[in-house]
Amino acid sequence: MSTIVETAELGRRLRSLRLDRRMTLKQVEVLAELSATHLSEIERGRTSPTIGALVRVARGGGSA
Repeated sequence: MSTIVETAELGRRLRSLRLDRRMTLKQVEVLAELSATHLSEIERGRTSPTIGALVRVARGGGSA
């Protein structure tokens, strides 16, 4: 099975978008209802987010 986007690349993209919106991990944590630790692990490519987590980040990040 091939992935569309590698975990590390996905993390880099999420971090870039968060920084472009001038948001902290803590702000995304509150909006997405995910821990800042988990978000950091995703951004560093150490863990793959579930589809549900991605949806929550997208909805939370879009609120800024």
